[in-house]
Amino acid sequence: MRMTGMLLAFALLLSGCTASEQPTARNSYQQIDQKTASAMMAGDDSPLIVDVRRIDEYESGHIPGAICIPNESITTEQPEELPNLSQTVLVYCRSGNRSKQAAEKLAAMGYSNIYEFGGINAWTGEVVPGQAVAVTLASNPTTGFRWEAAQDSELFAVRDCYVSRPQTAPVSGSGGWQTFVLTPTHAGTAQVSFRYARPWEDGEAARVLSYTFTVSEDYHITLSADGGADDPESGYGAAVKLY
Repeated sequence: MRMTGMLLAFALLLSGCTASEQPTARNSYQQIDQKTASAMMAGDDSPLIVDVRRIDEYESGHIPGAICIPNESITTEQPEELPNLSQTVLVYCRSGNRSKQAAEKLAAMGYSNIYEFGGINAWTGEVVPGQAVAVTLASNPTTGFRWEAAQDSELFAVRDCYVSRPQTAPVSGSGGWQTFVLTPTHAGTAQVSFRYARPWEDGEAARVLSYTFTVSEDYHITLSADGGADDPESGYGAAVKLY
């Protein structure tokens, strides 16, 4: 009987140690291989691609459609480029070191769909030099309206993604933002227009914005004409950011 009690106490002690060693639940990120990342980029629900290297490294060559948020700039506050904690974000750096650090910091902030896929030094897809420009427009696809981009010359490769407005609880029809990332393919000048309309309807769009961008020989971008700030009362906010 005494031996049974000792064995029971020993079992309880072991179970207590095991329980205390269990990892605590916390926000985390997912590591994926580059083939999976490439497939996600090509999917219908385009994720946001984030390069966390320094801006000089980014400009020397980056994945088309990526924006630059250096790892060193990511602290404990949400980056303005990532307004929604549930948006899907693909993170990479040079070799996979800084991308893991950045992914961990973003996950600790509460981002729930962070995917880390290593370094550009192992990337077998396309790499482009220079800057990129992101145009972010307020949008509400539940109304049937969406933004479409058009350019008067094929100066940019265009990629877009939609991010819903963050809510403490699900809200039907709350809207969000549509971001277009323009990656230059060569030097030159182009007017890029954004039209907010229902695709199945003919006639005038609810809103049209236009910008003229110039790309230098070293792939630096300047905004040479801004046609997006003429109607501040429209309710459709617009933001242009160069990376």
